[in-house]
Amino acid sequence: MRPLALLLLFLGTVLAALPPLLGPGLPPGTELRLFSQDLRILHGAWRVEGKRLIPLSAPVPPRLGQEVQLLLVLPGERPRTFPGVADRGDVVLLQDKERVSLLRLLKEVYGLAPPERLWP
Repeated sequence: MRPLALLLLFLGTVLAALPPLLGPGLPPGTELRLFSQDLRILHGAWRVEGKRLIPLSAPVPPRLGQEVQLLLVLPGERPRTFPGVADRGDVVLLQDKERVSLLRLLKEVYGLAPPERLWP
């Protein structure tokens, strides 16, 4: 097999491994809010503007390994929550026994330019 064909096969496998867990698209105005498991503490809020993820508040970093809830608010739709775990400035989403990095998902599946870390 040619090197380019191998690369394309590999990229197809990698991208196929990341399903669009948050839905088919994240249009401008979509908000992401990260809460504690009991929904009492807001750890951060962001809005999709163009291809960027803009912070709406200063983050309150969760503890490493803390269970969190990601609240997704698409314009004109009901909010949905996704369970996750805080991991060094990122959130690992838990879906059907799969663990997916939120930052990687936003970048590779939704084509956004998220910050390198959601909190310091």
